[in-house]
Amino acid sequence: MSDELAVYREEWRLAVSRLIARAWLDPEFKVSLIADPVPLLHGEGLIFPDRYEVEFYDDPGAAPGDWHSIGRGGRAVHRFAIPPAPEGVRAEAETLGGAFDPSGLACCCPCASCTGAVSQETWR
Repeated sequence: MSDELAVYREEWRLAVSRLIARAWLDPEFKVSLIADPVPLLHGEGLIFPDRYEVEFYDDPGAAPGDWHSIGRGGRAVHRFAIPPAPEGVRAEAETLGGAFDPSGLACCCPCASCTGAVSQETWR
């Protein structure tokens, strides 16, 4: 894997992790993330091309990083499970006064690996 691809995947993993962590802490944000994730992804600087669908969904049986893609190439659906918040995540966020770092809460990002994307240019 090229360094550029590794950096790209890490950016996605961190951004999606931040969105999920925010959903754990803010029920209204979670509703918005599930209903229409595209503007929230754009707020993180992440752009999917129109040919891809992005879904966030509540899954009480999921673990952090349980993300997957359906399809390949020109059409794909990228699904991001929102698992239950880990024990103590709300207390940690409150203790840190909003400086909570969710980067360790998800393990991978299928966005690039499952669709063959190798750079941000592939997605735009």
